[in-house]
This record gives sequence, C-alpha cells and structure tokens, in this order.
Amino acid sequence: MWIVAKTKPKQENKAEKNLMNQGYKTYLPLLEIKKFINNKWIMQKEVLFASYIFIDLENTSKLHKINYTYGISRLLISAESGAPYLINPTIINQIRTNLNLYNPLNINSLKKGDNVVVTKGKLSSLKGIFLEKCSKYRSKLLLQFLNNQRIVVVDSQYLQRLYA
Repeated sequence: MWIVAKTKPKQENKAEKNLMNQGYKTYLPLLEIKKFINNKWIMQKEVLFASYIFIDLENTSKLHKINYTYGISRLLISAESGAPYLINPTIINQIRTNLNLYNPLNINSLKKGDNVVVTKGKLSSLKGIFLEKCSKYRSKLLLQFLNNQRIVVVDSQYLQRLYA
C-alpha cells in the first residue's frame, strides 16, 4: 500500500531524495511541459501534484521517521482512526500509465477537439483546437484570430496540449 505525505513548498525533490536515502520507495509524478520563458519555449518537468509525494509502505513499518524527514511537512492522516490514508497500488499504476501516454506529448494521443497551443514559429502562443493529423509530422488546427476562424497546418512537434 502507498501513503501520501505533504511536502514543504517547492521541496518535493529534496523530500524524495531524503526519503530514498532512508530506504523508502517513493513516487513523485512529473509532467514534462513547454513553458514560455524569456521569449522562448523551454521544456520543463513539473510536479503533477504540487507539495505531495507518494511513499510505498510495503517493506517498512517506520512511519514516525517520515514526519521528521527534511522536506516533509506531515503525513496525511485520518482524523477518525489516526492512521495514514492508504492508496491502492492500482491508482499509482494508473497515474504512471497516464503519464507515460501523455508525457512528452505524443501526437497520436491528441484527439479531435483537444485544446492546444503552438509553441514555435509565426503562430507561436496562439491557442487552437486540434482537428486531425495530416501526415507523420503535420497537424491541422482550428485557430481563432482577427475575429475569424482559420484552419492551419503546423508542425506537430510545436504543439503543447492545454489541460485547463
């Protein structure tokens, strides 16, 4: 079974490293995204669940050490029972599977109607709707600009899925 620990802000990686040094098996889901920084699109890894880390309890019974680990704020504990909330391993496996499908963006994972943003070229930063894959490397998008809707063809590697 897995449990969840709340980390201190922006210290998920430190908490993971320190827990692993103590012999715990951890899982910190990371999502690879493109961000617009200093007028450039840069690939970055971001924590999927900010300020949370998953810890496997299969081979350990030392829960008290987790709260005192550098980078950890506290374990998530049930108020009624006083025991940590348990997470089924199938949920962790589903998170891993979904991250492998969509991380980094696989053009085959886009479906008609998905919201995307163009990350490079003359259409950079424009948001649109994915229509279809035209070829191995190109995709059709529906873009809204100048009060008109236009269908454009762009290089698939310059697309970033919008999750919001």
